[in-house]
Amino acid sequence: MSDHSVLRSKRSIEMISTLVRVGHGRVGLGKLWKTIHQHYGVGEISGSKLLLSPADRQALRNLLIDKAKWDPIEARKVEGSRIELAGRSRVEKASNEVISRNLVLVSSPEGKVVLAERQYEIPKGGSLAIPADLVAGLDCFVMIENLEVLLQAHLYQVPAELVGAPWVFRGSPQFSIASAAALAKATPNVYYFPDTDPQGLANSLNAASCCGIVSCTLDGLHELKAKELDKPHDYMTQAHMMDGLLKSGHPLACLLKDLRTGFSQESMAGQKLKVWSDESRA
Repeated sequence: MSDHSVLRSKRSIEMISTLVRVGHGRVGLGKLWKTIHQHYGVGEISGSKLLLSPADRQALRNLLIDKAKWDPIEARKVEGSRIELAGRSRVEKASNEVISRNLVLVSSPEGKVVLAERQYEIPKGGSLAIPADLVAGLDCFVMIENLEVLLQAHLYQVPAELVGAPWVFRGSPQFSIASAAALAKATPNVYYFPDTDPQGLANSLNAASCCGIVSCTLDGLHELKAKELDKPHDYMTQAHMMDGLLKSGHPLACLLKDLRTGFSQESMAGQKLKVWSDESRA
């Protein structure tokens, strides 16, 4: 096997390392062990087992040291970031740590945010990928549901109480949902900006540290509906959630019931936004 890839996966390294450290004399003849026997001549096949002598186990150790710069006697588990693994082995790609696990995406309608006493400029249509620790410690931020809205933050007119508050993307497979969720739990006041529909409202009301929900002003919502930029189908498919939402007493729940439609965050670009809370007045 010219590229020795069988010796560079996390699973293979850990299986070989465990066997070498424990000193097993035989192992079930699975795909990995059959491949190692065929390509490197290690061990002796006996029925459904691969028999391994002390010399075979030493050969396995030498293979990992030579091909992967990994000594199974020194370490059994493949742990650490790519950079950490690259500093002591040839198997940085075996890292299973999500590269951006500690990052959050941040933007702002004002095109700038102040974090840790430092101002960061944000170009229109862009965002900052920064360690969540830089945002931690703020009194509030706005959690954004959809990435397009975050990237086009400059198109939205925020109310006075949200001027200067950074916008944070809730996360995706590329940017850890866990980081954004942990940040929300550690922040006293989080304003959520979801789609204005039953599902979006329910998600936000049940989210960590929710102190208000961002949507259009009442006039803005009526304008979107008059222009047929609303989402009546979304409302109808989620209408079964309304009984529970109405029990919350949240003003947006009552408004959704009256309007019988929903609104996307994207449709609110260019509109004046408002923080809706239990104390809101239309």
